[in-house]
Order: sequence, then C-alpha cells, then structure tokens
Amino acid sequence: MNIVIASLLLYGAVVVLGRIAWQRHDGSFHRSLQLALIQARLVAPRIFCAVLGAGFIAALVPPEAVAAAVGGDTGVAGLLIASALGAVTPGGPLLAFAVGGAALEVGGGAPQIMAFVTAWGLYNLNRTLVWELPITGRAATLRRLACALPLPVLLGFAAGQLAGLAAAWQ
Repeated sequence: MNIVIASLLLYGAVVVLGRIAWQRHDGSFHRSLQLALIQARLVAPRIFCAVLGAGFIAALVPPEAVAAAVGGDTGVAGLLIASALGAVTPGGPLLAFAVGGAALEVGGGAPQIMAFVTAWGLYNLNRTLVWELPITGRAATLRRLACALPLPVLLGFAAGQLAGLAAAWQ
C-alpha cells in the first residue's frame, strides 16, 4: 500500500509541475519533455538490466539460503551479513534496490534489507576506493567510515522495531 501512496504523490507532483510549466508559456514545458526523453533513453536500459539481473538472482539463489542469511529471524547476525553484502555490492541504486527487492521476495527480512541498502549507500567499497579515498584522503575516509559503520545495523534494528509496532497496532 505504501508504494501506491508514494506513486500517487509522485504522479501528483508531476501533474502540478507540468501544469505550472505549461501555464508559463515560455517553452519550459516542451524543454522539460525533451530533457525527460533524454534521461529516459539513458536510464531505461539500466533499469531493464538491473531488474533483469535482480530477477536472475531471485531465481538462482535458493530462498532457503536467503532466509538463512538475511531472513527476518536472523537477528543481529543477519543485519551484519546484510551490511557486509551491501558494502560489497557493486553498481548504482538501480541494481542495489532491485537486489534488495528481490531478496525481500525470496525470504529476506525487511530489517536486514534496510541494513543492506543503508550499507550500500553509506560505505560501498567500490565508491569508497575509487572516488572517496583518492579525493578526500585516507584520514577523512576512515573518520567517515568509523562514524557510518554502526548505522546500517542500527537502522535495520529500528526498522524491525517499527514494523513490530505497526503490526501490533493492526
């Protein structure tokens, strides 16, 4: 149900902004359509490949293995495993979120997938080694990693607690 609400909010925002651009009569509406088409050409193949790859992962990895490693009842160990997997998952958000969604469908727990995505966003190994370390230096990178290290586990734990509260209210 949350995806429906988020989609409606997104679509509503697009309609409102489109109407504002149309009413300006300065070509901004047509320019925005051109920019959207350029972005769609760039992003659509990536989305297709990410979703296809996530589908392959969901089909090839046994659900028992996913549930055993990052299932909803794996506790702190599952949060740590999911955090480690998120840190080493290459690629961009299309792949990371698609893999997280696929893991949810085959037995992954919501808190563990929260930890996976958070770790991917905070300290992805590829981005850290290729971009951050050469640009900001070792000391700044290590300080940032030290501050970010516990966050995936803490957010995963919080997501589990909030899910428990929401289930209790229903």
